[in-house]
Formats: sequence, structure tokens, C-alpha cells
Amino acid sequence: MWLKWKLMVTTLPFVLVALGLKLLLEFVFKVEGVIDFSDVGLVLTGGVFLIGFMLAGTMADYKESEKLPGQLAGNLEAIEDLLDQVAAAKPVLDGPAMKRALWKVTETIRLWMFRKASYHEMCDQLAHLALIIRSFEKEGLAYQASYGLGELKKLRETTTRIQVISRTSFLPAGYALLETLAALVLLLLLLAKFKTMLAEVILVPFVTLIFVYMIRLIRDVDDPFEYSDAGRKGSAEVDLFPLDDYMGRLKGRLAPPP
Repeated sequence: MWLKWKLMVTTLPFVLVALGLKLLLEFVFKVEGVIDFSDVGLVLTGGVFLIGFMLAGTMADYKESEKLPGQLAGNLEAIEDLLDQVAAAKPVLDGPAMKRALWKVTETIRLWMFRKASYHEMCDQLAHLALIIRSFEKEGLAYQASYGLGELKKLRETTTRIQVISRTSFLPAGYALLETLAALVLLLLLLAKFKTMLAEVILVPFVTLIFVYMIRLIRDVDDPFEYSDAGRKGSAEVDLFPLDDYMGRLKGRLAPPP
């Protein structure tokens, strides 16, 4: 519940500061406004249009990101099924050791997503798993080796896509224009004249809330894998329950090493 309202609650101080500055200018410095609020409409419209454009762009990546934890879990479980098949066909291969290696890969991927392991450490674990799968060819299991490497390729593509989405920002020039427009709108609000005090105390916080909240939301959506040691850093991170559920199933089938 807190994550749902976290962004709203942490935006309220900006709203209160904007209203406080407006009242301070009007009642302390006697600046009653130099422009009618109705003349600010064009700038407001441009800002709202740009907010919609930026939100639509970031949402495209966000919708793709929602699928990636499920793809990770699916690829990992497919590799586990392959390891079980190979161990049954060739008892000479150490099935429990291979599954422990898979557990290590799965654990490292999750640690990497929570910034507790580096990208290179995760890639090293995938490379170690690749060596295990390639060893199947020596036992005459060329098809199983080819299939396993194919699933491993999908796993690498998924983790690379997560890395790209997390580290790249959507259209930095668009953010620059959006932030400039937002700053201009807030400045005009402070310098605007309103017909009544009631309109002033409603419109200044309302417009400030919309612009500040939406900019922060767009930035939050832009990185849907923003996790830390404490968990989710923002309120728009994708849920990792497919990966967590698979780790629970794998742990039940093979206890991880101490």
C-alpha cells in the first residue's frame, strides 16, 4: 500500500513549497502578479502535451519490462528440465552438481538485479553454465547441448535487455525540454494574478502537483528495474514474483549449498 502512495506523498512537499512561495510573494513582498493566469494556458497546454509524449515513450519499455522476469524464470526452468533429462540419460554426469550450478546462476541474477552482484559476476556464472552444457557433447548428447545453449542464449538476451533498459534513459533531450517547461510553468504561477484567493490556493497546488508528480513518475517508469539492498527504490518497478517463485521451486527440489 505504501508503494502505491509513495510518489504522491513525497511530491506533496514540492506542492507546499510552491504555495508557500506564492503566498509569501503576495502577502510579504506585495507582488500581486504581473500576468493573468488565463495567459499561461498556452504554456500549460504545451507542458501537458510533452508529458503525454514522454509517458507514452517510457510506457512502451515498461510494458516490455513486465514480461522479462517471466522470461527469465521460463528459460531457467527449461534449462533445469534439460539437466534432469541429461542426468537421467547419462548417470556418469553429476546431476546434483549441475543443478547447484543452475541455482548459483539464478541466485546471482537476482543479486545482480538488486545491485548486490555486478553484471560481470552474473555473466561469469552464465559462462560457467555454458561450459557445463557444452560438456554434454562429449557424452554423445549433441542435441541436448544445442538445445541448452539455445536456452542459455535466450537467457543472455533477456539479462542484456534488462541491463539496457535500466541503464539508458528515454530521450534525454525530451527530459530537458519537459523540465524547462515545468520550471517555466511554476515561475509563471508565482507571477500570475488570480481572480480570487480561493482560485489561487487551489490552482497553484493543483498545477504544481500535476507537473512535479508526472515528471517524477515518468523518471520512475523509465527505470522499472530500480532495486536496491532495501528492495524497490521507486513505486513503478516491475514485480519479480515469477523469478522468486521459480527460486522457491528450485530450492525445494535441491537445497542450495551452505
